[in-house]
Amino acid sequence: MSRLAHLPLRGLLALALLALALLALAGPSGGKAAAAELGDFFGTYVGNAQELGDTEPMARDIDIVVEPFHDEGFQIHWITVTKVDGRRDVPGVERTVQSAFFEPAEERSLFVEVEAANPFREREAKEPMKGHAVRWASVDGETLHVYSFVVLEDGRYELQIYDRVLTDGGLDIVFQRFDDGVLVRQIKGSTVRVQP
Repeated sequence: MSRLAHLPLRGLLALALLALALLALAGPSGGKAAAAELGDFFGTYVGNAQELGDTEPMARDIDIVVEPFHDEGFQIHWITVTKVDGRRDVPGVERTVQSAFFEPAEERSLFVEVEAANPFREREAKEPMKGHAVRWASVDGETLHVYSFVVLEDGRYELQIYDRVLTDGGLDIVFQRFDDGVLVRQIKGSTVRVQP
């Protein structure tokens, strides 16, 4: 069991905030001569991915759309179709649609998730202690990182990291989910940019 599992919830939140602060202070790494700009990620991508690990690999079709949001932010939408025995035309196929909206954090080199404007719904404040996910993003070199941190009901935590890496033709993706610091799921895949 992770040592972090024994920390009180206040300690876990402090760790998450510390990690966020360190990420902001670190800024982009100098590993690549020409780091990508946020706009380099804008586009529509299609491809596939597989879950890695001891279990039977599960094939997925993926669609990703990255677009501008407000003045300097971005929105990302992704559709995942989990196939059955490599097919998507049989019972048991699952389709998941997700979206997230990010704006620049004040005086930080990262982005924080915000709600999309909806005139028919009152804005809700995020409450991490009630299980609401805290999400943030950063661009580092050729990679767009998106992080999601959730405090679980029993006091443990879940951290998801979704990396989208620019390639010559599209994006490579790496998804990792950690429960209490232990890697429990990893998905890797590749996509191509769809021409407008």
